[in-house]
Amino acid sequence: MTRERWAKAVWIATALWVCVMVGSLRYGWLDRFFFDTSQAQVQGIDFFPVERGWLNLVDGRSEFDTFHSTYGPHATWLLYHPALAVVVGPLLMAFSPWTAYGAWTGIALVMMAVAAWLVMRTGTDPLRRALVALLMMGSFPTFLMLHVGNVQALLVLAVVLVLAAFISIQQEGSTRRNQAMLLAGLLMSLLSKPVVLVMLPLLVLLPETRRTALKALGIYIVVSLLFLVVPGLNPEAISWTQRGELATHPAIVTQTMNVYTNGFVVTPPMKDNSIHWLAMLGLADYRFLHIDVYSLPVLMDGWLRVHTPDALYRIPGVLLLGLTVLVGFMREKRDRLEAALMTLMAASLLAFLSYGLVWEYHFTAVMPLAGIFLMRGAMGRFERAVVAMGVVVWLPSLYVLMAGKDLSLLSVQTMLHAERVVPVVVIFCLLVYRAARIALVSKGGLRFVAASSE
Repeated sequence: MTRERWAKAVWIATALWVCVMVGSLRYGWLDRFFFDTSQAQVQGIDFFPVERGWLNLVDGRSEFDTFHSTYGPHATWLLYHPALAVVVGPLLMAFSPWTAYGAWTGIALVMMAVAAWLVMRTGTDPLRRALVALLMMGSFPTFLMLHVGNVQALLVLAVVLVLAAFISIQQEGSTRRNQAMLLAGLLMSLLSKPVVLVMLPLLVLLPETRRTALKALGIYIVVSLLFLVVPGLNPEAISWTQRGELATHPAIVTQTMNVYTNGFVVTPPMKDNSIHWLAMLGLADYRFLHIDVYSLPVLMDGWLRVHTPDALYRIPGVLLLGLTVLVGFMREKRDRLEAALMTLMAASLLAFLSYGLVWEYHFTAVMPLAGIFLMRGAMGRFERAVVAMGVVVWLPSLYVLMAGKDLSLLSVQTMLHAERVVPVVVIFCLLVYRAARIALVSKGGLRFVAASSE
């Protein structure tokens, strides 16, 4: 068959598979593939706290006082940027909780489709475009994201907007359209799950993105301050002195403001909007050895049977910081932008390697990277390796074969965690290596090296 006919077949298969995924949310056809769907009652558990946050604000309470509200049958503790509940919450309040969850599922699928379309636009091959749609909309992590109702689709779209805008800058130069895409992606992430924070230093260093990155940072700071100082947006605020004390003593946050260790009790300091940032500091190193947690720190702790040093997981961040400086000082524009793209993609994976709490649905963030390399023209060993690792993450985990075993055994958990985490570690290392190699062999050299030799 021609590539066009193969592409049509893949599109049909993708549409049918997405219908199966959506149907399974109601009828449980895919429940056997996940711990969350077969042994836990967590459907919609990450969606309901967003609505609870909005209801709490309307009632004059903290949006982070999640368990005070009875909206929906269950909820995790709200920990997104406080602006998210104000933006998303009112949209679906006219519906009953389960109807609102269904509507959010549709919205999440649309966001994933838009993200896939943005990736598809970076190339022209019809078959590869169809495969990108299958990668991003049909992965098993995507199904789990829909099941729990997490806002992860918003983050996937945000990161894709940033990367697609950057690729457009590579191909076309800076335009109003790609700068608008970049700004939208940065703000969507910063005001929900701020994964792009680690991208900002590089984006500020690069002349092609500096103005937009600074604009996004300025808007983020202003909006965040409003959510700290306006009483109606932060009705149960603590003082700036208390915030400073907690920010400089993250161990206090870890010990007293962790719902996983304090019985899901939301204490008064946890009701202040600053908890969004304090938790990022205080809970980064918290390890929850559970079959459902898929971070590199948890994988290593479970494998070695010890609490591995926290400093070990600072290394990926240090590598990215060094790479950011290296790329930022490159002279040759084409090489600089290519190395920067590799660095930005690596930065989007940092949480998997450095943060303690990572859930299986988070791996939806790997699919856009595989899709971007799939859409590139010539695929060498590097591109094929990234795509192959993405396919491994796309597939169902070994849980379907091990559900009958004792899931509390660290040996079982380690095997399941490795299947998800190791491919991401491989992709991260490949991206860092490619970026560093481009920077070091670029014919234009580095500005500070040239300056020091003159």
